[in-house]
Amino acid sequence: MDNTERVAQLYEDAEKQTAQAMERLVGSQGFGTLMGQLAENAAAMAKLGSDVMDLTLRNLRLAGRRDIVRLSRQLTRNEDKLERVLQELESLRDEVSRASSDGAAPSNGRRQSPQGTTSDS
Repeated sequence: MDNTERVAQLYEDAEKQTAQAMERLVGSQGFGTLMGQLAENAAAMAKLGSDVMDLTLRNLRLAGRRDIVRLSRQLTRNEDKLERVLQELESLRDEVSRASSDGAAPSNGRRQSPQGTTSDS
C-alpha cells in the first residue's frame, strides 16, 4: 500500500466511525429531548422578538401588527354596513320608480307633508 491508499483507507475508517457515532447520538433519548428543547427555545425567542418589536413600534407611536389587524376589522365592518345601506337605497329607488310609474305614492309608511317634509303615519 502506498501513502495515498493508506490515507484513503484512514479517511474511510474515520468516516465510518463518525457515522456510527452520529447514528448512536441521533438515536438516543437525550438527542430527542435536546432537539425538543431547542425547538421550544427557538419558538420562545421568536415570540419575544415579535413582542419587543410590537412594543417598540407602540412606544414610537407607529402602527404595529395588532393595530393594523384591528383597523382592518373595523374597515371590514364599515364596508359591510355601507353595503347594506347601499342595498337599502337601491331598494328604495326601485320602490320610488315603481310608484312613480304606477302613479301611486311610495309605500314606506311615510307621507309627504305640504311643506315637503315627510312624517310617520
